[in-house]
Amino acid sequence: MKKDLFEKTKELLHFVVYILLPLVGGGWMGVACNEDPEYFQLQTYPDQMHIDVSQTEIVFNKGIANQPALTFNWQKAVSPINASDEVTYKMAFYDTNQKTENHSEYIDLGDVTTASFTHDELNSIVSRWVIPGQPLQVTAQLLAIVHNKEKYVKPIQSTVDFTATCYEKYPTYMYIRYTDDLTQVTKTERMEQRQMGTGIYEVTLNLEPCTYYFLTTLEDYPAYGVAANQTGKPGIYTMDYVTSGTVNPFTTTEYGRRTIVIDTNADENNCRMYLPLPSSNMPWIVGNATDIGWETNQPAGKFTVADPLHEPYIYTWTGNLIAGGEFKIGLGSSWGDQFFYAPTANADPFATETLLPYRLQDDGGDLKWVPTQSGVYTVKLSLLVNDMYIKLY
Repeated sequence: MKKDLFEKTKELLHFVVYILLPLVGGGWMGVACNEDPEYFQLQTYPDQMHIDVSQTEIVFNKGIANQPALTFNWQKAVSPINASDEVTYKMAFYDTNQKTENHSEYIDLGDVTTASFTHDELNSIVSRWVIPGQPLQVTAQLLAIVHNKEKYVKPIQSTVDFTATCYEKYPTYMYIRYTDDLTQVTKTERMEQRQMGTGIYEVTLNLEPCTYYFLTTLEDYPAYGVAANQTGKPGIYTMDYVTSGTVNPFTTTEYGRRTIVIDTNADENNCRMYLPLPSSNMPWIVGNATDIGWETNQPAGKFTVADPLHEPYIYTWTGNLIAGGEFKIGLGSSWGDQFFYAPTANADPFATETLLPYRLQDDGGDLKWVPTQSGVYTVKLSLLVNDMYIKLY
């Protein structure tokens, strides 16, 4: 009898603990949920930097794209936790009136208290938010990042506004204007981008000795002429961007079909001329100085172009060469098409050689290269005017 009473009492206690107690607790929770929750918030610290900008209105200038446009200065921030903490800085730019949609990535600045940005750098950022020639208010946001080992500190913020007007960085087309030396007839041809949005334009023309320069529109300005001081590689010529006054033209004494390419990016800003191939077929090597033998237009003999955007005139082939054998380089699909021939019979390609323009066999004979060394080598062709060569390495 006592045992039965004990068991019933235990069951009743289980009922209270597992059934009634959660219900009571739920009531308590219901009362608590009627109160506003208090969320954790990081402490915000006042602006210590007071950033300023060198000028509050600016028109970005493509002619001096690599020169500083704006300089930002600020006072050094001090950690609110420990004065010895390291503090570094980041900066981002925003469309003042569309901050959520239009903003740049953060730029790491290190521990400096000043930063300058070029016309090209800022134009590349702001031009995504506004059409060229239209002023836009921009906010520069500076963040001070406190490096404390024990506690995370919310970045300290400082901002400054300025108004910027952008230039068009990459027009869809550009134009070459050239004047024949003999007839003094001037023509204008459109140049296109091989890949849109790159700022690299090209055109293929049948040239005679002439002068030429480049235009961003069919108007006289802005224009690109040859820069007075040339310090680049052979065949690669620096340009000047001209918005008024005299445009110094490029000159050439070339005859025949040539491709002219200009790179308008600020870090390149150059003009090049190269010898285009007579067909869309990739060059191929042939001869008993190779494992390919005398089979024309074989896949194993095909040259490749590593950088068709920036160096479309550099072709390479890698394979086994046999000393004492012969080779030449085909440019069509059969024996009846043009080839690159050696400048003289049995010329050694390991010697420094100037590559001649392609031709048919009847134009100068079936002259072949004869390597003096065996092994796996890369054959490199440069078709850049004023720097045409064949090299082995």
